[in-house]
Amino acid sequence: MTEKQINKNENLISFCGLFCGACPSYTSGKCEGCKGDSPKCAIGYKNCPVKQCCVKNGFFTCADCTKYVSTKECKKFNPIHVRFGEWISGTCRGKGIKMIKEKGQAEFLAFMEDKNWLTIKTKDTFLNKKLGKKMNE
Repeated sequence: MTEKQINKNENLISFCGLFCGACPSYTSGKCEGCKGDSPKCAIGYKNCPVKQCCVKNGFFTCADCTKYVSTKECKKFNPIHVRFGEWISGTCRGKGIKMIKEKGQAEFLAFMEDKNWLTIKTKDTFLNKKLGKKMNE
């Protein structure tokens, strides 16, 4: 199956700051991101508390939230299993939300497209190196 080209469409920015355009599920056609209503949207994330909160409050992403200064304060955004996964993978969705707040969606998209990252990498991990996804690429 051929992979789709990464699309600069802002709807490929997930509610939590992932870039769906670099996600293997999206690029293989198995998922259409978390912003749509298609049955193929956000496969496995139908009950995502972040998505539910953003939709309820009319937020495009968590960057629009004014309740918390940082995503670290939000229990919906930052549950322990997600923090553990980010520690293992050397990534941080919160840094993506921070970048969107500070630099805007267009710059976030350009950065993520250039890096071809699903989420912001914070360190080169053994797994990232094994998969050939180094930070300095």
